[in-house]
Amino acid sequence: MSPLFLLRPRTVAGRLTLLLLMLLSFLKVSGHAHAQSTAYTVFELPGAGDGIQVPACLNSFGDVVGRGPDSVESSTRATIWRQYSRTPKLLPAPFAGEFTSASSINDLGVIVGASNTDQALVPCFWTAAASMQRVPLLPGHNAGQALAINNHGQVVGYFSAAGGTRAFVWSRRTAARELALLPGGNYSRARGVNDAGEIIGTAGTAAGEHAVFWSKDGSIHDLGTLAGDTLSTAMGINSAGDVVGYSKGAAGMRAFLWTKTGGMQDLGVLQGGNSSRAFNVNASRTVVGTSTSAAGDRAFVWKPQVGMKDLNEAIPADQGRVLVEAHLINNRGQIVVMGTRMEDSTDHVPTVADADVCAPAPATVYLLTPSK
Repeated sequence: MSPLFLLRPRTVAGRLTLLLLMLLSFLKVSGHAHAQSTAYTVFELPGAGDGIQVPACLNSFGDVVGRGPDSVESSTRATIWRQYSRTPKLLPAPFAGEFTSASSINDLGVIVGASNTDQALVPCFWTAAASMQRVPLLPGHNAGQALAINNHGQVVGYFSAAGGTRAFVWSRRTAARELALLPGGNYSRARGVNDAGEIIGTAGTAAGEHAVFWSKDGSIHDLGTLAGDTLSTAMGINSAGDVVGYSKGAAGMRAFLWTKTGGMQDLGVLQGGNSSRAFNVNASRTVVGTSTSAAGDRAFVWKPQVGMKDLNEAIPADQGRVLVEAHLINNRGQIVVMGTRMEDSTDHVPTVADADVCAPAPATVYLLTPSK
């Protein structure tokens, strides 16, 4: 491993400097890496299984956030796994026993998610100093969740009220703002935001739910579906505004990559499969997700030069692991994957992709780091 990635700067300026060095390192090697297959070392995230929600976000430093159990208070708490730490850290909750969940972390260490009140789940954030604060709700709304944050501190998610669910964007410098709806639709939910302020999510149409893209000026764009499908879901966005997700129809689901110049592209399926979903994409346009295959559900990585590959082929075969869903990838190429051990005697892992808070998780979560 490069000594560069062992550094843990404590200041904002230090982190920004390290990010610049990481970017220069990435640009230096990317031209040689495209044509090569990537092998990975595997690290099991401790305490990230047994029905706990999937870790929800991976930043550029390899920090992972999600939720984990608080054995003392018998509750579920927002949790952070620092890079290669074997001790998950519970984030503070305002009251003992309160449910909290972390959805996203930026490269400055600010985390967003949700916390419960006596009446509802509300959006919240934790600063780098680990203090928790609530995101102010818009008038008339009584619940919601913060689902993503960029490096400028812009937070996106959704608010809920009697009139339905609405996507929002908020920062500590600007008031919360409701995002536009699609014509004929009555709900929306923002799921991701890049550093350019471009936002992705889903919104209702007269025909059903579609993946959408909100430009920096606030205008909404329907990303549509793959040919023959009726529904679509956007799951991730990178710095260039490339969007990944999945399109749904009578024949099942297909992972897609949408770009501003090429529109929506079908990423296909693994050999012997008939359904796939894409969950995340990084700056080099590497996509991760899950696909059915002749061997069952398997995690995949897709690259423009080589297409879709089974991630299980990139880890040592003698370690007794089955990688089922690849959920997260950062610009360093690290991937958070959900799977199971062979001794668990199960080949299918319940899906959690559509759940934001209370979904069951597979038995084991792994952090994969490129070994070359």
